Amino acid sequence: MNKTIFIWLLTVFSLGLLRVESVQAAEVQLPSGTPASQISQKIEDFVKEHEKTTAGMETAVFDTKGSIYRGNFGYMDKEKGVKADDDSVFEWGSVTKLTVWVSVMQLWEEGKIDLEEDIRTYLPEGFLKNLRYDKPITVLDLMNHQAGFEESSHAFMENKGQTLEEILAVGQPAQIFEPGTMTGYSNWSTGLAAYIVERLSSQSFADYVHEHIFQPLDMDKTSLLPDFADNAYVQEKRKEELTYDTEGKSLGLNYMKMGLYPAGDAAGTMEDFLKFAQALLKKEKLFQRSETWTTLYTATSTYPETDLPLNLHGFWTQEYGTTVVGHGGNSFGFSSYLLLDLKNGIGMTIMTNQKNEQVYNYEMPELVFGPKKKTDKATFENFQPGYYQSARYFASGPLSISRAITPYVGKSADNLLLAQNYAVVSGQGDQVKVTAAYGDFFRIKDSDLLKDWGMLALAAMAAVVSLLTFLLRGGLDLFRLVFKKGPSKTPKNLRVWTYVSSAAVLAVVLNLALLFTAQPTDTSILASWRFMVFAGLGLLLAGCTLYPLVSKTRKGLSKGRIFLTALTSLSALAVVANILYWSLYQWWVL
Repeated sequence: MNKTIFIWLLTVFSLGLLRVESVQAAEVQLPSGTPASQISQKIEDFVKEHEKTTAGMETAVFDTKGSIYRGNFGYMDKEKGVKADDDSVFEWGSVTKLTVWVSVMQLWEEGKIDLEEDIRTYLPEGFLKNLRYDKPITVLDLMNHQAGFEESSHAFMENKGQTLEEILAVGQPAQIFEPGTMTGYSNWSTGLAAYIVERLSSQSFADYVHEHIFQPLDMDKTSLLPDFADNAYVQEKRKEELTYDTEGKSLGLNYMKMGLYPAGDAAGTMEDFLKFAQALLKKEKLFQRSETWTTLYTATSTYPETDLPLNLHGFWTQEYGTTVVGHGGNSFGFSSYLLLDLKNGIGMTIMTNQKNEQVYNYEMPELVFGPKKKTDKATFENFQPGYYQSARYFASGPLSISRAITPYVGKSADNLLLAQNYAVVSGQGDQVKVTAAYGDFFRIKDSDLLKDWGMLALAAMAAVVSLLTFLLRGGLDLFRLVFKKGPSKTPKNLRVWTYVSSAAVLAVVLNLALLFTAQPTDTSILASWRFMVFAGLGLLLAGCTLYPLVSKTRKGLSKGRIFLTALTSLSALAVVANILYWSLYQWWVL
């Protein structure tokens, strides 16, 4: 074979190899098993299947080399036909928390913070007022949401120009669990970590994030502050974007305006959101040393009695066909998700203008990462049925009354705690708990729940008695007035007392009903005046309870009237007991 023919054959063979390599590159499979070249069709078919309940949705799939797929669907204002496009702005919700944990890790890299140090080292002396346990709370406890704090209303209160220090210093939640023993998702803990960032960096948290995260990533269309005051583009764009529920029905123009804005007030375009996600996947720009990335993505908490990671320095895990890390977020009218498969180098971002959206944020990722991991059969079989309380709950203060709404979880295939997400059960008897992504549920004693229900039952009976008494007393007085009958044998002051007592009881019950029936986006339920009303009515009813005992008017009454008087007084006492038991009078803690 002469030299020319040999070179020609070698060239053709080499080109063939290059072509094979090119085809193979195009057919790289995602963790779900779907070829990367087919994910666009998969996602578009999925959206078409759910388009009747879709408002606006944007998503992106990417790897360490760049974008694999990017798609915009639906509308930011369905009524006016404003489509979701590259210029649209979405709220991040709790994905904002990742900026806190990245900031903490940047300070750790600089040697300014020790993740295992007592957080009181970084706070003003005596700043934490409601600690119950001697065991120190570490920075890692904050990152893992294991500091032990009860739920707090801070994140839902509108920010009116207060600093993080001013917000965190008032109405601090009680510490109800020993640090490191229970995972209870906590906006307050995240806000506390952001405040520590402020103290160590000598910058406001918003300024720090803009300088150390947004600017290095060229995220110029993302805001962090309430009212989007730190980004004019976002502020103007949000004025033309509506929000919707999970069925695609309009909720109007909703703003989050979180008091603790680091816990969930970021907003921006998908392009900026994607830049942040890609930097986290590529492990670039945000840290100076590779060791910091390695530390960030090391498990800091695991599912009990397993080595399966639950949290990685503030980044939650989700179990699909592969383990993904990141964070989800919900605001009053938006939802988002940032998911990273660190093992395979694949990421996905999702943003919608629908509150509590589930289909795109939880089902669609299966197209990329594979089916969600199921709780194993043995866990279902060994599950102890009972009443389970989320570790994220109000244990004290006026909103503690919400703990009475605790569902019974039976031993069935549709078990709410085990069927929706991968979960692990640990402990026995009264110490049993269920651990899933984002937090624990613990089994409570039936006696504790019965005590709560018993108090509410007393209030309900008091309401019934007061309503009947009010109607009966009013009916008799009206009858005498209309038919000009003689005066009632019941003294006037006792009749007035009956009206006042019954009306006050019914007012308390009505105020309670408004609390339970309010929409989750209605922050007026947290208004101080509502609980001042409880306090005022409580004092009035306390006086009503005592009045018949100190008044001489009871003398000469028939046994029937004495019985009705005692019943009215006891109804007032039952409601006063509820106001005290649930701390409904404590308007100052909200």
